[in-house]
Amino acid sequence: MMLIVPILWWLLAGRRRGAGPAGDRPRQAPWIAFAWIMLPFLVDVTGNTLDPYDSIGWWDDANHFVNWFFLSLGAGLLLRAAASGRPWELLTMIGGLGAVMAIGWEIGEYFAFIRGGTELDTAYEDTLGDLTLGTLGAVAAGAVVAWDTARRSRDAR
Repeated sequence: MMLIVPILWWLLAGRRRGAGPAGDRPRQAPWIAFAWIMLPFLVDVTGNTLDPYDSIGWWDDANHFVNWFFLSLGAGLLLRAAASGRPWELLTMIGGLGAVMAIGWEIGEYFAFIRGGTELDTAYEDTLGDLTLGTLGAVAAGAVVAWDTARRSRDAR
């Protein structure tokens, strides 16, 4: 899953030629945005390998906030290039996209782990908490990108 975004970028945008004197070169990949998008998957796999989900009570909650912050920060950096540059629009887009991704993740968790499993009794409360923390992480990332966009706009004037 970590390679989906770079591969899509390469297929859809990276092979287009840039403009100007260096127009024959492929556009530079937004590696920093890709790194932020990939980091939550690395954290999650590492967490599943080392087992803090079961041994540290707050680990799952922290991961939903922090990983959605990372994921949404990367998505926000990609969206910033396509947005009109208004910070409030970026905040709204990034927060909304993060919420949609959190919903998709929880649906996947339901089918992968919860349905017919031992966690069914506590799933509702856990899912609501996970959705809330994921959305808050996305909104926090949106606020960071919006703030940085506003700062860059002021500095450019």
